[in-house]
Amino acid sequence: MEVERAVYLTLTVGMIMSFSLLSIGILLDLLGVKIYSTFILAGTLILVLTPMVRVVAAIIAFSSSREFYNAAIATIVLFFMILGILFGFVLRIIPSG
Repeated sequence: MEVERAVYLTLTVGMIMSFSLLSIGILLDLLGVKIYSTFILAGTLILVLTPMVRVVAAIIAFSSSREFYNAAIATIVLFFMILGILFGFVLRIIPSG
């Protein structure tokens, strides 16, 4: 039960933070404030990183519960998530124009 609670809290906090920052950014854009893009970027970054933090929380919870098989699987999932992000940055296609 501890693992599910940690994952739930991580997802909830990440989504609330992301939604709040994106909403502030959109509101500032509508008001004509030039700093709105910083809030939108931060909200998007948190939205992307929330699943990774969730997996880290699962690894910690599984390890503290001595469920090492599940912790190993979660570690492999985290490895592939990081690998996907790195490949996205390294192999991205820059549009010419």
